[in-house]
Amino acid sequence: MKAERRGLRVVLDTNVLVSAVGFRSERLRKVWDLVEEKSFEAVVSPFILEEFERNLKSKAGFSMEEAQQAIAWVKDFVTVVHPRLHLSVIDAKESDNRILECAVEARADVLLTGNLRHIRPLGRFRGIQILTPREFLGKHFPAE
Repeated sequence: MKAERRGLRVVLDTNVLVSAVGFRSERLRKVWDLVEEKSFEAVVSPFILEEFERNLKSKAGFSMEEAQQAIAWVKDFVTVVHPRLHLSVIDAKESDNRILECAVEARADVLLTGNLRHIRPLGRFRGIQILTPREFLGKHFPAE
């Protein structure tokens, strides 16, 4: 079963990365363990990495050096795509559109998000499943 999932491309949004790395949430730690095991291809964009750095410093209390080390570590396990398109799907928070742009550019199967206000309610976008970490683990990695 694991070999079938290896082709799975998953965009990790900023809050997923911050929770996995900055706060060591148990569920998100499981997601990150799967990233490290290369159980699926994790994808981010420069925008997500920049937002990740800002949030590590402002929300998780990381120093600039610690945040930069975290980014370097994350980059060892993810694919970075550079979106060329510009979307305006989410009016309430323009920056959330950058996450969607990453997912479309990556040709992702799944956009993994903790954003329950603007991104998750879309459910699916251009054929990309939008799932919370709990939904993702339950659907793609049950009882692992």
